[in-house]
Amino acid sequence: MDKTNAIVKFLLDCPQIKTNPLFFNFAEAQDNNKQIVTAENDKAVNRAYVDGSILKRYTFTIIDYRSVIYQAVVNVNNTEYPNENVEEFIDVKGIIDWITEQSELQNYPDFGEDCIIDDMRALSDNPNLNGIDTSVKPALAKYSVSIQIDYLDTSKAIWNNKNT
Repeated sequence: MDKTNAIVKFLLDCPQIKTNPLFFNFAEAQDNNKQIVTAENDKAVNRAYVDGSILKRYTFTIIDYRSVIYQAVVNVNNTEYPNENVEEFIDVKGIIDWITEQSELQNYPDFGEDCIIDDMRALSDNPNLNGIDTSVKPALAKYSVSIQIDYLDTSKAIWNNKNT
């Protein structure tokens, strides 16, 4: 099973992603565009077990572009307008919350019958702000959320205990 396609299919159920354009390894920086970027995984994680199965890790980052406004968060003279930047940040954080919820429910991407997902987690509690592009109008914030999936690859296992 191709893990990248499994992750894309899985992420399309995330409320913060399913109604917005999702790109893989490239994207045009536009408001609400999402991008999946694969990460290099440390081969040292590949821990072999006596039965031939191997513990592996798949790490990727979701980049989320959001428009920004230049408005003070606290403005005692103007309580009429909410702060869009805070709302956008909270919405991006919703991706982390969704990943956490799916992990608690043990609802994981389908890596195929030869893989058993052990754990899936966001690598931070909040999205990273990687910068603001002021060369476009409106200016765009670039947020990132890194996700790590640890799984057991049983494709080379010398015995099959899937039916027990």
